[in-house]
Amino acid sequence: MDDSYFNEDDIKAPAWDSNLAWRMWPFLRVWRSHFIVAVVLVLLGTAVHIGLPLILGKAVDLGIKGKDYGLLLHYVMLYAAGHTAFFVLSAARSWLLQYTGQRVLHDLRNALFAHIQKLPISFFDRTPVGRLVTRITNDVATLAELFSAALINVSSEICILFGIGGMMLALHFKLGLAALITTPGLFYIAWFLKVKMRDAFRLARAKLATMNASLAENVSGMSVIHIFNQEPARENKFDQMNLELRDAELTSVFYNSFFVPAVTVFTAITLTVVIVYGGWLVSRNEISMGLLITFIAYTQAFFDPVRQISEKISVFQSAMASAERVFALIDEQPEPDLLEGEEFKTLHESIEFRNLNFAYTPDKPVLKGLSFKIRKGERLAIVGHTGAGKTTLASLLKRFYDYQNGDILLDDVDLRKFSRTSLRLKIGLIQQDVNIFSGTLLENIFLADDRFDNQKFDNIIKELEMESLINKLPEGINTQIYERGSNISAGQRQLIAFSRALATDPEILILDEATSSVDSETEAIIQKAVQRLTSQRTSLIIAHRLSTIRNCDRILVLHNGRLVEQGSHEELLAAKGHYHKLYELQFSSNGSN
Repeated sequence: MDDSYFNEDDIKAPAWDSNLAWRMWPFLRVWRSHFIVAVVLVLLGTAVHIGLPLILGKAVDLGIKGKDYGLLLHYVMLYAAGHTAFFVLSAARSWLLQYTGQRVLHDLRNALFAHIQKLPISFFDRTPVGRLVTRITNDVATLAELFSAALINVSSEICILFGIGGMMLALHFKLGLAALITTPGLFYIAWFLKVKMRDAFRLARAKLATMNASLAENVSGMSVIHIFNQEPARENKFDQMNLELRDAELTSVFYNSFFVPAVTVFTAITLTVVIVYGGWLVSRNEISMGLLITFIAYTQAFFDPVRQISEKISVFQSAMASAERVFALIDEQPEPDLLEGEEFKTLHESIEFRNLNFAYTPDKPVLKGLSFKIRKGERLAIVGHTGAGKTTLASLLKRFYDYQNGDILLDDVDLRKFSRTSLRLKIGLIQQDVNIFSGTLLENIFLADDRFDNQKFDNIIKELEMESLINKLPEGINTQIYERGSNISAGQRQLIAFSRALATDPEILILDEATSSVDSETEAIIQKAVQRLTSQRTSLIIAHRLSTIRNCDRILVLHNGRLVEQGSHEELLAAKGHYHKLYELQFSSNGSN
């Protein structure tokens, strides 16, 4: 397999990309009042935080040194009140940001999921499910965390840094310079570690998405893994991916672990400078003892925001990588003409395929110059070897893909002039692999319209003779069906697929190997239903079981993407061409045919 299917694209986002951040604005705009209040709380908290060391210095100079214990009590109470106010402001800000962040997260997830549902089938052909799950869960959560907490909190810490630095320079310029002398060295180390951490986080995100994609594939194919005893091999592959993720995470932890000790060292050096130089100034009566205490408190308070910012650097690194992935997904172009175009309601005369050419990739054509017509009410069967292009015809008619050359005409109107939504509603498709969703039987049948219609449901039950299926279910039509229909049989899943298609009352019905995976008893029921249903509808029946198509009005034989034969069952057998060979092959492998 091509490694690029699982491996993430190379991440080139910088530590901070204003364009990526600005693209979050539509999601933040709804909650801008909350962010404004948070900014006000940040400014108030910063003012209180910067004022606390001043109160401490006054308490020393006027209360302790001046031996005015009443004034000392006053400053102590004021200092305690300041800490209480800072606690309340910080708690209010944190709650407001988390509250807002969860709502931004909710809106972004909804928007992303809605966008994914509008993407073309070709996108899902090349994208692992696990990667999409990572986008909607991990990446969106990381991105929302940036705007719900990290950005505002870092802004708060930056305000405190500048506020404390400015206050120290204003109180005593020389001592302030001495206190800030180690700052350039600390910022240089922070910048160096930031670059290393950015690369590590990018790699960790890529490895996580790769592991999730592989995990989703393995879980969905667990029965096949058991059948072929692939547990050890799959475990080894997963272990390798897990090791790569672990090593990437440990690399980021390695660089991150250096920052806090570095801050501690710089704090100790700065405190030493302030105490030695400040003590010398006190001895010369150039500053008071209270001012020295204030500077010591400011020095300790100055490096606390640095520690907080260092912890948020990882969030910024991770968020930019996540933002790049999320918006790369949003930039994927949705299917055109989902709602735009004419509404397809009724087929009056015919469906015509005229000189149709199609390829999934430019160098590998699947259909080549295909031309035929289906008259209204006709039952047309299509047979051929695997890879002949049978299922591709159904996909083109449903506009899962658009053909490159030629035409598909509905009553002489180009298929592409109709909206995809109206086509998919009026063209019923029953596939071999039935996707059953978790929910009740009714919810699975009425997917296209959640309004339950008793009369329509009764008609479907009667047409498909589904009474026996419903009677076997413990709670009848309200039975909860598990994901992928794991608690019902393959035949029951196929009957649900038929019911689901009929619930939309399709104008055109496509059966794509619809009976190939059912037991003989269920097949007999379905065969009867197919005869009744297709007798009233224009039908396209794709089948490997040739017994399914004997009673069709006409049979088309495809070979390597070309139409090689057509006619009735008897005519094609008599011609002893491709159809005859297919029939002989099936007869030899299954005597019932």
